[in-house]
Amino acid sequence: GSEMCIRDRSKGVMTHLNDDGTLSLELHIGVDNGVNISAVCRSIIKEVRYKVAKATGVPVKSVDVYVDTVIVG
Repeated sequence: GSEMCIRDRSKGVMTHLNDDGTLSLELHIGVDNGVNISAVCRSIIKEVRYKVAKATGVPVKSVDVYVDTVIVG
């Protein structure tokens, strides 16, 4: 599985409740050098959308993933 590292947890996840009652999420992550960033982001988006909607009962309108750091070594 993919692993993500959020160095500053206060900036790692932002949520917004939209006027239509849906959630929008913004995730800031770091990934290991050499990983397929596109595949990792797609996987995170799919999992977060599913798990947040299931846990909260609120539809997730969008999940935006920003790779802030590539971790070398």
